[in-house]
Amino acid sequence: MSLLARLNLNYLRIFLVVYRTRSMTLAAKQLHLTQSGVSQQIKSLEDTLGIILFDRINRKIIPTDEAEQLYAECSRRLDDLENTLRQISNQDNELQGRVKVGISPSLRERRITELLAQFGRQHPKVKFDMRVGLASELSTWFEKGRLDFAFADAFVNEPNIEFDEVASDPYDLICHEDFVQQFKESDELFDNYCRLPFVNYVEAPELLNAWFKKNFNRLPKELDIRCTVMDHHAVADFVREGMGAGLLPEASLKSLLNREPKLRRLHVKATVSNRIRVAYLRKRTMGLAAKICLQWISEQMGQTPLPAPDKTEK
Repeated sequence: MSLLARLNLNYLRIFLVVYRTRSMTLAAKQLHLTQSGVSQQIKSLEDTLGIILFDRINRKIIPTDEAEQLYAECSRRLDDLENTLRQISNQDNELQGRVKVGISPSLRERRITELLAQFGRQHPKVKFDMRVGLASELSTWFEKGRLDFAFADAFVNEPNIEFDEVASDPYDLICHEDFVQQFKESDELFDNYCRLPFVNYVEAPELLNAWFKKNFNRLPKELDIRCTVMDHHAVADFVREGMGAGLLPEASLKSLLNREPKLRRLHVKATVSNRIRVAYLRKRTMGLAAKICLQWISEQMGQTPLPAPDKTEK
């Protein structure tokens, strides 16, 4: 059996106080123990270790070299252990801990990083690890214990991962006005749109079909997907360069259309909503800081309205 297994950690706590006070009597007062009780536990520690920790000379106790060495190691390590125990049991009444968050690239317009920063300012002792990745990467990180929760608009269907919808964003279809003129070859609006090339999301490929279903109650047989991208910025860049039409969240459209007068909304009947979901492992125990952070951010995402889009035609 190892020494540590045979050792009562309370012996070390008493040892530290005796070492600092150089007195069994003063140590007993600080520890609310009897002097004989302190002496007995120091003797038990010495017997367990097989060494002498204090010499008793002229009613004074003098630490031995072994005591000096033990104190140098134990004082720092036990203080660190005490601080850790207080943190994880939240006995300081101040929220602290590490929050591990995953974010899909397509949600950058949602400014989740800013929400994390706001939460961090409210709770200065909370630290964050943030990872940005696709759904497959988020699932892998969950399995490796690298995430407490993650926000995304698509998730791999994993039996151990649960997710809840926390918000939804309206998306509009946009295109370069010079480009769209090339495809007006039919009187049937549905056919005109089906002929367009598109820029689409790798994470949410079903969005375009949902847009067609909502506006025409029909699905195209096949779409010409010229580019498949990870986030809104790439969609805007490709659309700006005339590669095709793409869906963008209304939250980002106002400023984009003001900067790019050649871009226009392709209005039909309605926008399409992209669901934002938060995921977490079903059986994983989440720390208190992560639980409170998740609840707060989910509330902020669900309650904070998106900026009103500019409805002026470009």
